[in-house]
Amino acid sequence: MFVLILTLAGCKSTPEPIVPERVIPPALLHFPQDVKVDGADIVDMQQALADRNLYFAHNGNIKMLSTAQCKLDISAHRGDFRFPESSSSAIASALNDNFNSVEIDVMLLKDGTWVNHHDSQTGRATVHYTGKRFKLERMKLNEFAQLKLRDKNNNDLLDQRPITAYEAFSTFASFRHANQKLNVEIKSDTYGGKLLELDNMLRQTIGLEGYYYSSGNLETLYKLRGINPLVYLGFIQGGHPSSIEILKKNLRNGVKNDAYYLDNQHKLELAGGYGTRRYRSKYKDYTSSKAIGTLVRKLGSNSGLHLDIRSYTQNLRVKSRAKTFGMKLYTYSLNGADYHQSQLRKLNRAQLPDGVIVDATPYKVCQQLFTASLPKQRYQATSTIGRYITSLPVDADFDQFEQMLGYRHEGYYISLASGLRSIKRATPKAAAVIKTSSNIDEYGFPIIIDERVDTGTGKTIILTLPSSQHDR
Repeated sequence: MFVLILTLAGCKSTPEPIVPERVIPPALLHFPQDVKVDGADIVDMQQALADRNLYFAHNGNIKMLSTAQCKLDISAHRGDFRFPESSSSAIASALNDNFNSVEIDVMLLKDGTWVNHHDSQTGRATVHYTGKRFKLERMKLNEFAQLKLRDKNNNDLLDQRPITAYEAFSTFASFRHANQKLNVEIKSDTYGGKLLELDNMLRQTIGLEGYYYSSGNLETLYKLRGINPLVYLGFIQGGHPSSIEILKKNLRNGVKNDAYYLDNQHKLELAGGYGTRRYRSKYKDYTSSKAIGTLVRKLGSNSGLHLDIRSYTQNLRVKSRAKTFGMKLYTYSLNGADYHQSQLRKLNRAQLPDGVIVDATPYKVCQQLFTASLPKQRYQATSTIGRYITSLPVDADFDQFEQMLGYRHEGYYISLASGLRSIKRATPKAAAVIKTSSNIDEYGFPIIIDERVDTGTGKTIILTLPSSQHDR
């Protein structure tokens, strides 16, 4: 009877749905395997994108065909920023989006379980079903398993739980491509035995060449060096005081906006203390030759210094000092991805750090710093969307490709730096208001006609619309 039950359990009353075979058009065979192949005019659209070193992936993202021009290690801060923190999807998506490395945070529960979690307590990215806030160091695994993740877009709770460190490592191992690495930032202060357990877990799931460590606690890294003589160790210097003050000011201004405060209050902890029990020491600068030498003697040459971008730009000589000792330099930001990018764009290529830890896509970083998707203008598009793509200026933001398509009939696009702009801007006139006519140019865009504005009538402004046979 028991065997019969098992046999019946293995049977299904309905057949499995037939999944249509994915057929890749011959013109797209040389594209990456995740290229989108279905949809109207897909070949023409992909060829138009390829002229800019881009392609449309089946997950809906625009990705780069090659990142060879980007001489920079681009690390996804807590995985893909578009997905919930502490989730397998954030790790998998970052790997699929061709980040060089993925940064995650790990900490210990009360029962000694390593978990993938950033904050010292619940309430922001993860929420207990009771609504009560818990300190991670006082939770057990069965309690951790009851947490729910937040949706980053609207802060709603999701039917997903945060993952353990082992689950994070296993996800990384399953989705990683060659040379991609996992940056494991250790948030808990612990003894050597637990760090040895963590390192063994990483060796078994990912392999020696697939991960490295970072921490704001120098002693933690020193213990790891004794456990693993070969692994890269990144010391995280606390946030620059000015960055902290700007962050605090923004938080005070945004305190009435619950979503904003919820999204940003945790950065004070990352900033190096300033009010949290874990970080009581004042800001300490490690950018001098003497300080870097101390780090190298403690951590070895296969190590690096991870700096707030403000600290880095105010001490640009730190790169040559670090290079003398064989150390790498990474930058992060407490004041947002746009600020981080704006500061990096001010540097020449020789001044750029070895790597950046960002809440942005590899495309955006590479395009803004290296113009990696410069149009070659070798392809003549045939479809409406294809022609729209080839007409887009160099500063078009392909991270917002689908949104841009909504503006193609009006002849507009979304700029990386300045929002919505006109592709073919007419010569501006003072106080001019524009109106689109029904006439269409050779590219399928409406011709813009300026209205005549009469400002010589006192306080009243008279607008005269262009004449039309459809006037009533």
